[in-house]
Amino acid sequence: EMNERDWRIFREDFNITTKGGRLPLPMRSWEESTMPVDVKRAIEKVGYAKPSPIQMASIPIGLLKRDVIGIAETGSGKTCAFVVPMLAYIQELPPMTDEVAASGPYALVMAPTRELAQQIEKEAKTFSRSSKGFKTTIVVGGTNMSEQKMDLRNGVEVCVATPGRLIDHLHQGNTNLARVSLVILDEADRMLDMGF
Repeated sequence: EMNERDWRIFREDFNITTKGGRLPLPMRSWEESTMPVDVKRAIEKVGYAKPSPIQMASIPIGLLKRDVIGIAETGSGKTCAFVVPMLAYIQELPPMTDEVAASGPYALVMAPTRELAQQIEKEAKTFSRSSKGFKTTIVVGGTNMSEQKMDLRNGVEVCVATPGRLIDHLHQGNTNLARVSLVILDEADRMLDMGF
């Protein structure tokens, strides 16, 4: 029932700015979203009562499988804003099998530091356990590379990685990116500043 003026006021109230053609309207609540029922259940189980502004704006775009560049403050819910569309997308794909595993993960999430990658993996696993599930592995320095190698070779839907360690695994032939069709760069500006 909202008209164009109502939506303009809504965006101003939540400091939402979007650019692009034919963008979907922001979602005002989880119930309004077009995400699959399993994903909505996962959000309920995780305990997110209301979407944050970055989630309101970017999740509807992500669910349409469109590119999104999201800018928001630390602690604003950016991880959930990309994990939710990622989960919805992966649920549409064939299950991970031994044959598929050799072609690499479905989704790749890159982060500049091990600590950020660990936070992302934790949230992704939380959502995974609360829905139909998908396998996630973390590929970062300072941890056991042979365990990472085994996870990658056994097959994972989502790989959360720092650039340096992922490059090491690619050079060693432990995985490849042939099947990756969803790439998320968290803090891409920092990765560029670090020379990646």
